[in-house]
Amino acid sequence: MTTSSSITPVSEETQALVNQKMANESDEIKQKAGELVDLIKKRAESELSAADQITRETYHQAISQAKVTLNQTETFFQEQGNALDQSLKELNDDASRKWDTFVAELKGMGDRFDKAVNSAWAALIKES
Repeated sequence: MTTSSSITPVSEETQALVNQKMANESDEIKQKAGELVDLIKKRAESELSAADQITRETYHQAISQAKVTLNQTETFFQEQGNALDQSLKELNDDASRKWDTFVAELKGMGDRFDKAVNSAWAALIKES
């Protein structure tokens, strides 16, 4: 078994924790445990940082997609509103044309009725 003589500095916080939890162990064991704890701590921080970055990117992508969807929805409703306005205008124009035709036909009937009444009255007066 080969032992390494290289000593990696251990943070004061880790050193205090190891000394408290491993009070009866040798200084070498405490040093190696401290190095291991610091290494695990650094790895966990690195993983958290990477996860945070991924979460941030995912959040930004979700917000961007929501904006695109909102813009598409807004465009859709604008198009639907314009189509509805156009349909209402066409319906109104058609109703106006039909009303004008109805009024013209009614006026024509009224004029014919008036002529018929006047003709009947004239014939009645002429015979009398």
